[in-house]
Amino acid sequence: MVGKILFTSSSNKKQKPGSIGSQKKFVFFLLVAIGLGFYSCTPKLGWIRTLPASFPRDQDLPLGFYDRPTEKKSAMGSKSFHLFWKETIQIVSDTEFKKTWREWKVYEDHLQFRQIIGKGQFEKSKDWVLLSTKEVNTKECRVEKIPNLKAKRLIQKIPCEMYSLDVTKNYQHNLVYYYDGKSLYPMQYESGYEEANFGIAWESDEPYTKTKLFEIAKLKYGKKEFQPHVYHHVKLD
Repeated sequence: MVGKILFTSSSNKKQKPGSIGSQKKFVFFLLVAIGLGFYSCTPKLGWIRTLPASFPRDQDLPLGFYDRPTEKKSAMGSKSFHLFWKETIQIVSDTEFKKTWREWKVYEDHLQFRQIIGKGQFEKSKDWVLLSTKEVNTKECRVEKIPNLKAKRLIQKIPCEMYSLDVTKNYQHNLVYYYDGKSLYPMQYESGYEEANFGIAWESDEPYTKTKLFEIAKLKYGKKEFQPHVYHHVKLD
């Protein structure tokens, strides 16, 4: 009988109070409650794009290179395709940085190379560093593979003499890093200026604060073998 009342439009019977109308209201309020619950559980991540103006600034960030540990991404045992990549942040001066991402796709008969270099300024306040990219240069090329030349030797240098793509454009990108005195940890996963929706900030509870949850997330993402969220300072001999 309930099915007839809900779905038979030709019925002349009056609908009982609390049938269709109340069900619609119930569904509406349920969706609102679910939405509010999802919103309240979503991390507030606006803080990873800036440093508060009230934070005192300093310049205690050693110059030089900070390298990200990288692993070959191609399938194990593959003979027809290998994928290598490198990523480095270079602190050029007390205010400037350069971020370099390089990728080598090695096929049986050729190699495809891609490089992205971002340049900008940074601000530092104790344990927190904001990298603000202002421009990005992208280069690409294809090189015919030399027979019997191993893949690892191909990635020891930039293989291109000419580029099929060489473009520089203005690019605004801000991201906060945690600095522990020797390494830089991005608060959200980012590689070659492509971000993903996970990272240290996603599992932390308070902005700019080394809480227990923050330390757990830092340890978790900093020691990942695949896609580690850390750049280690390279000490020069």
